[in-house]
Amino acid sequence: MRFYLTKVTLVSVSPDVPNLLRAYGIIDAASKTMGFTMGKNDLWIAATAHVTGAALLTTDRDFDHLDPDYLTREWIAP
Repeated sequence: MRFYLTKVTLVSVSPDVPNLLRAYGIIDAASKTMGFTMGKNDLWIAATAHVTGAALLTTDRDFDHLDPDYLTREWIAP
């Protein structure tokens, strides 16, 4: 675990940051326009990845519709 922690950048973003709130709203609206309803936790995750420019590593397909316009999604086969 220590090895992996040296390879990861930890980012602390408070939900009251204006850019994060704006990204949340934009991603929520864009998802609905594309026919996807995202859960609130996934919206926070997507908004945080968008604002920080971090690649999102995931084992599910819930973020596929956001790549590459809103975030970079790296899918990992479970």
